[in-house]
Amino acid sequence: MRSVGFVARPRWLTPLLALSVVGGPLLQARAQGPVLHEYVPDVREDELPSLVMAAGGASEPAAIVYRGEVLPAPEDGARRPEEHAMRALTGPSRGRGLPGLRSPTFRPDRIPTVEGALGYDQVFTPGIVPFKRVSSLDMVALDGHGVPVLGVRDPTRHELEVEAPEAPPPDDRPRDRFWGSVVLDFGSGVTVPFPSVSPESRILSLRTEPSARLRIEEDGAGNFYATRLAGATGEVRVVFLTDAPRGYFNTPIPDLPAHSLANHVAPLPARLKREALGFARELGVTPSSSLPDALSVLAAHFRAFRESDEAVPTSDSIYLDIARARRGVCRHRSYAFLITAQALGIPTRFVFNETHAWVEVELPGEGFMRIDLGGAARQLDAHGAERPVYHARLPDPLPRPAAYLQSYSRLAGPVSGVRPEDAAPPSSGPVGPHSGGVVASQEPGAGPEISADEPPAAHAQGATPAASDVAQAPSVRAADAREPVELRLEHHRFEAFRGRRIELSGQARDPRGAGVAGLRVEIGLRGPGRPRTLGATVTQEGGWFDVTLGVPPDLEVGDYALMVHTPGDAHHLPATAR
Repeated sequence: MRSVGFVARPRWLTPLLALSVVGGPLLQARAQGPVLHEYVPDVREDELPSLVMAAGGASEPAAIVYRGEVLPAPEDGARRPEEHAMRALTGPSRGRGLPGLRSPTFRPDRIPTVEGALGYDQVFTPGIVPFKRVSSLDMVALDGHGVPVLGVRDPTRHELEVEAPEAPPPDDRPRDRFWGSVVLDFGSGVTVPFPSVSPESRILSLRTEPSARLRIEEDGAGNFYATRLAGATGEVRVVFLTDAPRGYFNTPIPDLPAHSLANHVAPLPARLKREALGFARELGVTPSSSLPDALSVLAAHFRAFRESDEAVPTSDSIYLDIARARRGVCRHRSYAFLITAQALGIPTRFVFNETHAWVEVELPGEGFMRIDLGGAARQLDAHGAERPVYHARLPDPLPRPAAYLQSYSRLAGPVSGVRPEDAAPPSSGPVGPHSGGVVASQEPGAGPEISADEPPAAHAQGATPAASDVAQAPSVRAADAREPVELRLEHHRFEAFRGRRIELSGQARDPRGAGVAGLRVEIGLRGPGRPRTLGATVTQEGGWFDVTLGVPPDLEVGDYALMVHTPGDAHHLPATAR
């Protein structure tokens, strides 16, 4: 892959874009001073992030480019006061790991209350908060009391070679690059955990301060390790370039039977497998169901969990108690999801760090894909400098109930340490402290969302849900009794140079003329080439929204229609501004 080039253009040669609102007059953009730098026109989005190579054949690039922003290599330096070093000590976990530590097992609990304030050490740029991989577990076994606990099936480690920044990928799947910067404490042992972006990440460059010779390894569950071979014995700063397949973040799910990779799953204890298959049938899926249907049903169910001060019911099966109660935070959702999916023959891992837990599933021919199930916290503090947040290239292929859309793992609610444009207000309900922010959409063009605001009363009492009570597939919806919405633009200013910004404001109104708050509003462009999503925001009190968005610097010059759309919510129909 070649390096991205930049070219200076004088004011009189800077291309202009003409924009119009859908159904409205064409608006011509005007020149507003010189554009100092632009992308070379033939640089396509699928070539980003790319490399800016250093002079002199250095083994580390000078920068990577992501979404039009040049991200230089992280600096050396001692550990920051709020930063945690990765340490060799390990111990069992009941949910989140301790900062800097890896947990070799996970034991479930019945406490589904909302999390307190959470702290997260940022390691990667672009940021993947809160999804830094530290601990990954892929096997279920019974402890001495008959409780299903999670562990690592194959702890055998193999070495990962440090490749070159421009090393060709091992297969035809496109990959994106990330900077990493982490402190390893070799005073705690010669081998310490090493964080990763995905289980199929490569190490493309690596340097240390002070100098140390390291070996990077990976075990059968996708846990990464760093072993000191020579050099410094205390804390060592490691700056590295890594990558991950784009499909790990979102990819189409192959239309194959759910059990297609059942031979990749560690055997479940016999009784637990019977319980899990029975529960899966209650949801309407079996091992022979299609994989897209099975994952959609599981995601709809476990993403709709609610946090509660009411403890999970107690029986002789903690798995069934959690799965049926539909109450719990990220660790409960991920634990019960893993057991159900593995019983269906879907290879699944439980992955977590000091802040969050999620799952990743192996898809035939596609590798692993991350599935976030959400959770709730009073506050999320991402430590370290603010940095751009990575956004998946493809829409989430799974249902997204209302409870999930308000999750801190989607950067909704009280989140600090990320850029304002990446902190998302809730899609419905009370608006958090970032209500004025803009959400750079992670799911452009995603399909309709499934609303699962409250489980039926029987579910709240711990009864078994019928298949019809579980959120249905996205294509199935009962007669729509939601009321229409009028989406109006009140003000817009289109200074439509590539790389510049456009401003617009407007209001969402119900049929009585009252403003509708809490509606997601998506903004995009339609013109030459494929449609482009610019971002999203949420209507505030009185139904008003006010947003400033950037025009992609690689956008083809031409005439574009501005698309302003709301997908609606549980009470309101979708609408498009005219």
